[in-house]
Amino acid sequence: MKKLFLFLSALSVSALLSAETLKVAHIFSDHMVLQRETNVDIWGWGEPGKAVRVSTSWNYSSYKTTVQEDSTWRVTVPTREAGGPYTVNVVSGKDRIAISDVMLGEVWLCSGQSNMEMPVSGFGFQEVEGATDAIMDAMETAEDVRVFNIKTPKKTEPVNDVEAAWALSTPDVVAWTSAVGYFFAKRLTKSLGVPVGIIVNAWGGSRIEPWMTKEVINNAGLTKEELDAIYAIQEQPDRWPETPELIWNGRVAPIAGYAAKGIIWYQGCSNIGQKCYDKLQKAMVEMWREAWGIDLPFIFTLLAPYEHGDADGRWRSHFVENQLHTEKILSNSWAVCTETLGNKVTVHPAKKREVADMMVQRALQNVYGINPGVSIELPRLDKWTVEADGSVKVRLTQVWSNLGSISSRSVVGFELAGEDRNFHLADAEIDWDGQTIIVRCADVPKPVAVRYGFRNWMGANLQKSNGIPVPPFRSDDWEY
Repeated sequence: MKKLFLFLSALSVSALLSAETLKVAHIFSDHMVLQRETNVDIWGWGEPGKAVRVSTSWNYSSYKTTVQEDSTWRVTVPTREAGGPYTVNVVSGKDRIAISDVMLGEVWLCSGQSNMEMPVSGFGFQEVEGATDAIMDAMETAEDVRVFNIKTPKKTEPVNDVEAAWALSTPDVVAWTSAVGYFFAKRLTKSLGVPVGIIVNAWGGSRIEPWMTKEVINNAGLTKEELDAIYAIQEQPDRWPETPELIWNGRVAPIAGYAAKGIIWYQGCSNIGQKCYDKLQKAMVEMWREAWGIDLPFIFTLLAPYEHGDADGRWRSHFVENQLHTEKILSNSWAVCTETLGNKVTVHPAKKREVADMMVQRALQNVYGINPGVSIELPRLDKWTVEADGSVKVRLTQVWSNLGSISSRSVVGFELAGEDRNFHLADAEIDWDGQTIIVRCADVPKPVAVRYGFRNWMGANLQKSNGIPVPPFRSDDWEY
């Protein structure tokens, strides 16, 4: 693959060559947050051959460069510990740009489809739990949480900039900001005590393929049949992006290199049933990491239970298995589970704060090296045994605290199958040791397989006592 730096620097060259006055990319605006204690790139356009000087008030220093023949310029500026407000001044000849109210803190990329896009105020007939309180309480952290919300349309060719600006998280901004992104930022700023900037770049209904280039997809290790299926999709002009590059070109490439700490990602509904999703997710993240020039941590959300047209169908649970596999093939990546947070009749669960909190816990532990105070690892099937009375005892890894269900020791979501491989809903309860689940089903006197949460919707309710849901698991490897 060609070096992404060269690819990005060549974006829309014909348009750039016409630049005559000094400009900075829109992502460098008043109220922006720059990643603390690192080197950040600042870039823009100007008259070829002219000198450009960038001055920063946090260290009273200036950094010089020259506008290139393609009208682009770029400087690298060191940042210091969190704080502000500061100013950034850009000067070239008589042209001057002053960027004010700049904070140094933490920057996170928030991307995905509708469950990441869903604003705090909710969608039509679909609420976000706690929305009124969140909007009314927004002013308490309005200065510390800042939002850059990208809404660029589909682009068949790479563009060099986006039309957006940083904003304080005032109530009117919060109401239309990604709920997961906002709750993540607000919790993180409280946990770290530093400003947090979120770059919200989400598009409801989008597949994963538009978030990366065809070249990356072609080199993701997919079979010919998998590639053929991807390229057989016909893009609809009046719908969300479904085919490669359309979001990368317009929303990702123009901001690539804006220093950030990591990525939170909530996507997958539009790719459900795709067995190569883990490979695509890995390829996308690796592309972004190369474009940013750092090993961006990747925290992603597993699909929540929802009937998907058939509550007893199993394609959602198989897809979650595939999503989870990303952790094994992609370094510096972690899943958060929503198995107890779903809703049978909507694909957009109302409990967005819980999703964000789990993402923050993961970030604190694995990105910032801070003990979140609770065990956040997802339990997995450790062993299961069939007892003489036909019951099954299930033990999970990574419990560390007692298991529980949402309302009691009784657990919903287990199934047993006998030699005929037909699964039947089973009764289950947590043993008094808090670590073992006892599963029984009168219709399956001799179990040969056990599953949990392995339908599109079951009302599954098993979680660790600190609220971390247990993801779907199974003892078998059967196709269905």
